[in-house]
Amino acid sequence: MRVRMLVLALLLAAGPAAAGDVMIHVGHNKLDPAKVKIQAGDSVVFHNMDKMPGGHTIVSEDGKLKSPPLAMDGKWSHTFVMPGQYKFHIKEHPDAKATVTVE
Repeated sequence: MRVRMLVLALLLAAGPAAAGDVMIHVGHNKLDPAKVKIQAGDSVVFHNMDKMPGGHTIVSEDGKLKSPPLAMDGKWSHTFVMPGQYKFHIKEHPDAKATVTVE
């Protein structure tokens, strides 16, 4: 009973994600989904699902954005304010790519 109450309390404390947030799961050689579409002012959360020595680092193709190394279950969020297409990859797995389209 105590365990259920603790889990419920933790879930309530975390609260819901913001309405405009989109999550991209990070794994070995993959970003899923690989294409997302959001509105200007929305955020994308990159959530690392796999263990990787030194973590997974998310970088934009133009080099302007870079996450810290994400350990397993680590998250990095970026809010996009300008419309456009933003391409990302995992530094440790350069073929794992994603595109964020901001309208």
